[in-house]
Amino acid sequence: MTPTEMEPAARDRLLDSMLIALAEQSRAVLSLPGVLADAGVSEAEFAAEYTDVDACLAAAYQRLTARIETVVRAGCESGEEWPERVRGALGALLGELAGDPQMARVLTRTYPSIDATAQARYQAFVESFAPMLSGGRELAGSAELPAEVEALALGALEAILFEEIESGRAAELLELAPSILFSLLVPFLGPGQATAEMEKARRGS
Repeated sequence: MTPTEMEPAARDRLLDSMLIALAEQSRAVLSLPGVLADAGVSEAEFAAEYTDVDACLAAAYQRLTARIETVVRAGCESGEEWPERVRGALGALLGELAGDPQMARVLTRTYPSIDATAQARYQAFVESFAPMLSGGRELAGSAELPAEVEALALGALEAILFEEIESGRAAELLELAPSILFSLLVPFLGPGQATAEMEKARRGS
């Protein structure tokens, strides 16, 4: 390891501090010296690894989304039937967001609003969950589903999350899990079956 190369623990502190600073200060006024001081990282160490603040922010955001994707996929794998897998994935996602409302806002609003590239990274994160919904096509029976049905279902999820996070209710997201589950399932199962799954979620069965 060269004298200016960061230890993994220092890199983790830096990426965490970068997202916290973004949440508290916004990109326009984000202070790199303050972030480095909080993380215990020198300017030389930073310069050896990142070209600028935006490159470091991108790495921090990628780390955040990768962690959430891992948790959500594990939640999806906890169920046997497709509705149970969607329920598990949704519960994992909402748990992550509710557990850290500040990062929930960074994930969905603050970072994506920086520029078009940041928005594209967020959109790629959202679209990574589409394959988890594709299994619902097999349960749609004879119904002809549009090609973009997964995107439409994810759009419904996004709309609810945006409203709750913007209104300062991210910590309460798990309370909405059954109704959000309905929004995800109804394009595939229809209102009757989606309602039955929603009621199962409310009962915890």
